[in-house]
Amino acid sequence: MSEIKMQRRHGYSDLDDVRSRIEGLADRVSDKIGGTWNWEGNDAVCKARGAKARVGYDEENVSIEISLPLMLRPLQARLESKIEEYYGRYFERG
Repeated sequence: MSEIKMQRRHGYSDLDDVRSRIEGLADRVSDKIGGTWNWEGNDAVCKARGAKARVGYDEENVSIEISLPLMLRPLQARLESKIEEYYGRYFERG
């Protein structure tokens, strides 16, 4: 298994806002790896084709963890780049 782990500050005081932004991010991640996602507490979880993605949050941070099976490992760098792009789109204030 190949692992992607990222954590970034979100800068929002309203955790409902963070949660709705994570829904957008989770939609994008699930589009990339396939499958659908659901909430498990404060984590949006997606499982598909042997991959598992978890996008979680707390008062300060958003964390993303993705486990990729061997057949999806060639997509790792591209997926990391897309996650950074999505994070900027959903969490960075401009």
